[in-house]
Amino acid sequence: MSAWNDFVKKIYWENKKKNKNFQFKDALKEASRRKGEMGTKSSMKSKKGCKCPKKGTRKRRGTRRH
Repeated sequence: MSAWNDFVKKIYWENKKKNKNFQFKDALKEASRRKGEMGTKSSMKSKKGCKCPKKGTRKRRGTRRH
């Protein structure tokens, strides 16, 4: 799971305990406002060691451009 997803889930469960009507879409909005807090915790994973393929590296097959 990405650091963003973990951060949104953390906010969701923090607020769900206080307000039973709190929805995941509200957690997304709240997380967007609080994204400066995302990297402050040491438990968050860093992207430095990620071995994920970079976007745009796949070759397109069978596509013709005229």
